[in-house]
Amino acid sequence: MTSPILENSNAENGKVTNNIHNNTNNSTTNKNDDEIPVIDFTNPNSDELLHQILRACTTWGFFQLINHDIPPSLIQSYRESKARFFSMPYETKLKLKRNAQNARGYFDDELTKRRRDWKEALDVGVPGSRNWDAPDLDESNACLDGFNQFPTQEECPDFREITVQYFEECAKLSNRLARLMACALGITEGSDDALILDRMALDHTSYLRLNYYPPCDLNDATTVIPDDPPPLGISPHRDAGFLTVLLQDDDCHSLQVARFEDSDLGRDNSWVTVIPIPGAVTINTGDMAMIWSNGVFRAPLHRVLTDPTKKRYSSPFFYNPGYNELISPLDCCCREKDKEIKYRPCLWGYFRALRFAGDLTDLGVEIQTSHFKVDSTSDHIDKQDEFSKAVNFEENFNVEKYRTILESKD
Repeated sequence: MTSPILENSNAENGKVTNNIHNNTNNSTTNKNDDEIPVIDFTNPNSDELLHQILRACTTWGFFQLINHDIPPSLIQSYRESKARFFSMPYETKLKLKRNAQNARGYFDDELTKRRRDWKEALDVGVPGSRNWDAPDLDESNACLDGFNQFPTQEECPDFREITVQYFEECAKLSNRLARLMACALGITEGSDDALILDRMALDHTSYLRLNYYPPCDLNDATTVIPDDPPPLGISPHRDAGFLTVLLQDDDCHSLQVARFEDSDLGRDNSWVTVIPIPGAVTINTGDMAMIWSNGVFRAPLHRVLTDPTKKRYSSPFFYNPGYNELISPLDCCCREKDKEIKYRPCLWGYFRALRFAGDLTDLGVEIQTSHFKVDSTSDHIDKQDEFSKAVNFEENFNVEKYRTILESKD
């Protein structure tokens, strides 16, 4: 039995042996990596570093970070371990499949913008107990996102240990970046505006996604659905959380960001390819950072192309607030007379639940930060309040249990 998106490829020992082709078009611009800001984390000039972060987060919403703290040896071990995972038999991976009661695990059928992605993936998140030593399915680990599902040591040696080590390094880096982003906005340590960062460091609900993008032969009749646009690795979207730490393959350039594009689709000529710098990680700001900064930071629209000649692996680490965190615009971003409050408070647990439900099933609309703008007529504020009264964040989320609250009535 083979994953439906792998029927035309041969994944062996983590390597795809057949030829694939790059799905680009004449209206897509391929830029050199100096178009996307590059920031050196060891820059001794702290003022310059903060200015670079502020500029990157307020323009592109993307930057490449060099000389970060994640050990190169760990990154290499993690890359190899990830490739071994996806080379396991499909039936073995299916035993770890996520479902409507558990957001964590393996999948090859995710929807982005209500359209199926061309990829396989595994989601691993911080345990509900915050104790990686507890058994994964222990009751203490229950939380909105569910329980982690790892292959056994026999199925994929050392996979869990290496993945957890990499996860924790990403969490530490994310905490440092979030605090620098706050400093760049003028927030001082110990101030009321900084308290959310302390809570997030302790209560973050982050998760790590392991992606494998297999070949996509557009000349194969089984790949392209008549009258449908060609498949994408991931359709245009914005990341829901606070920030993302992305590890990409150095030799496959499929990630694209819409340059200063604020629509939900992006224009054909606005897409710029992010060409990875070897050893760097790619950082982008998310929806919660945009609300938190009252729109000063941009949550950039981005997508992943299918590639006709190369396989692609990636690993985004999504640094997310606690489920109970109500994200509101910072006072320091709203004090000036010409800066009106742009967003209403957004409960992260509600936003996350709707995004996950939308990954699994079509609820009629994908939740966006635009639903929380002060001039929006959306009913999400009322539904958020209803959801917060009904939900228990120490239990696994159940799509069907909350469907009547979450489903679009439009």
